Amino acid sequence: MRKAAVRHPLAASAAVVAIFIISMLLGSFVLAVSPPFFLENGEFLQQMVAECLICLVGIAMTAVFGYFDIWGSSDGFGKGLQCGGYILAVSVLAAVTGLLPEIEQGGDISSRLEPGWKIFVFIITMFLIGIGEESFFRGVIANLLWDKHAKDPAGVWTATIYSGLVFGLMHVINILGSDPVGVLVQMSGVIAMGMALTAIYYRCRNIWAVIFLHGFLDLCGLLDSGLFGGSITAQISEYGPATAITSTLPYLIVTLVLLRKSKMAEIFAPAAVPQTYYPQGYGPQAYNPAAPGTLVLGVEINSSPESKRSRSRAIAAAVIIWAILFTGSVALSVPGYMNTEVLDYADSGTWNGDRTFGKQTEFYVPADGTYKVKTVSRPSFNNAYTFVQITKDGEVLFEQNYGGKCSETFSMDLEKGNYTLKVIYNFTEVQSRAGDYYFTMDIERSQG
Repeated sequence: MRKAAVRHPLAASAAVVAIFIISMLLGSFVLAVSPPFFLENGEFLQQMVAECLICLVGIAMTAVFGYFDIWGSSDGFGKGLQCGGYILAVSVLAAVTGLLPEIEQGGDISSRLEPGWKIFVFIITMFLIGIGEESFFRGVIANLLWDKHAKDPAGVWTATIYSGLVFGLMHVINILGSDPVGVLVQMSGVIAMGMALTAIYYRCRNIWAVIFLHGFLDLCGLLDSGLFGGSITAQISEYGPATAITSTLPYLIVTLVLLRKSKMAEIFAPAAVPQTYYPQGYGPQAYNPAAPGTLVLGVEINSSPESKRSRSRAIAAAVIIWAILFTGSVALSVPGYMNTEVLDYADSGTWNGDRTFGKQTEFYVPADGTYKVKTVSRPSFNNAYTFVQITKDGEVLFEQNYGGKCSETFSMDLEKGNYTLKVIYNFTEVQSRAGDYYFTMDIERSQG
C-alpha cells in the first residue's frame, strides 16, 4: 500500500481525504441514531462524537499506510513547540481578544459560563480535532509527500506546499453549514496554516507536537464560544475577504522561516547531531575526528533540476488557488455583482430590563428565486432567546427560536413581493439586569 501511494502521492492524498470526509459523514450518521441528549446540548458535544470516529479511522489509516510508528515518537516535542512559537502566540492573542467583550461587559462572568461538563466537552473536542486531522494530514499525507519528493531542499518545499493545499482545500466541506464567503476565506488561511504545520512536523518529526499546536489553536480561537456558548459554524460565517490576507501571510512567513536554507541540513541530518549533515554512507557511528572529511558541518545540500521543477509547479498551483479563493470571496461579498441583497438587518443594544420586547421591519423581494439567508444571534446570556419570524401577506414562511449565541445559513425559495420580519427577544430566564442583545439577518439571491 505504502509503495503504491508514494508513487502517486497526490492521488493517494485525494483518497485519504475522501476517507476523511466519509468518516465525517459516518459521524453524522452516528449522531442521527444517538439519544436526543447529544442533539440537544450544543454543537461541541455533537462534534465530539463525530471526532471520536474520525480519530479512530485516522489512526487506522497511519497503520494501513505503514506510518503507525509515528505514535511512539517521544523525541522532538519540545522542538516542535519551539518551532510553533508563532502558533502559540497567536493562539493566546486570539483567546484574549475573544474574551475581552465578555470581560468588558462586567457583572458576574461566572453566571454566563456554560456548565462545567460542557466546557470540558469543548476542550476535549478541540484536541480531538487536532488528533483526527493531524493523523490524516500530517501522519499520512505529509509523510507520503515526503517519501515521494523530499530528496533535497526543493523537494521538501514541494511536499510542504502540496500538503498545505490538500489540507486547506478539504475545508470546502464546511460550505454545507457556513457562509460561502467565510469558507473561501477559511480555506485560504488554512492552506497557509497547513504548510506551517507540515514545516513544523518536518523540523521536529513528532506528531504529538503538531497535534498539541493544532488543538491549542482551535481551543483558543473558539474559547469565547466554548465558555459562553456558540458554535464553530458561527465563527466561520463571520470571516470576510480581508481576513484572507491577515490569516494567510503570517503563516507563509512562518513557513519561510522554518524552512530557510540554514535549517535544511538540520532536517536531513540524524537527530543525534543537530545541524549536522552526513553525506551518504556516513553516520554518527562513522565519525572519526582523525579522519578529515567524514563529518561535514554547514554543508549546502543542492537540489536536483527535477526537484526544482516540481517545486515551481507546486508554487504555481498554490498561487492560482489562492487567487481563485480571494477573488471568489471578494466577488461574493460585493452586493449587486454576484448576488442581489434584499435585506441587511442589524439590531443591537443594551437590555433595558424588559423580559420580552421586539421589533418589526418590512423588506421587498424583487423577483422569484432561491435566496440565501444568514442569521447571527449573540445576546450576552446563554439563556436569552431570539424568536425570528418571516411572513408574507399574513402567511408564516419561516420561524426559528435561537437560544444563546448561534448562527445559521440556509436557503429559502421566495416570491416577488413585500415581506415582514419580526424579531422578539426573550430574557425571561435571565437573572441579571445588565447585558446586551444582538441580531443580524442578511438575505441575498445568488446569481451564480
